[in-house]
Amino acid sequence: MRVRNDLKLRKIGNKYVLVEVRDSHANLTDVFTLNATAACLWQRMCEGDFTDQELAEWVCERFEVNIDTALGDINRQLNEWKKYNLLVQDK
Repeated sequence: MRVRNDLKLRKIGNKYVLVEVRDSHANLTDVFTLNATAACLWQRMCEGDFTDQELAEWVCERFEVNIDTALGDINRQLNEWKKYNLLVQDK
């Protein structure tokens, strides 16, 4: 699973937002806000296709959290992003 390539993460002040960009124009109809941790996860996912387990292990390397907590948090976040069609599922 990977992020949609037409969504761009931007930092505005101390907030992070995802906006849809097409033909160098931003569609501001749907703007999604992320906290710093979710933005960090989004940036990581922009680097390639990762499994839930790989993402959880990556989170454990960067934050003081155990693998079970990280995996639960990753799954909740990914499910939220799936709900809003922010991810592309590989066939």
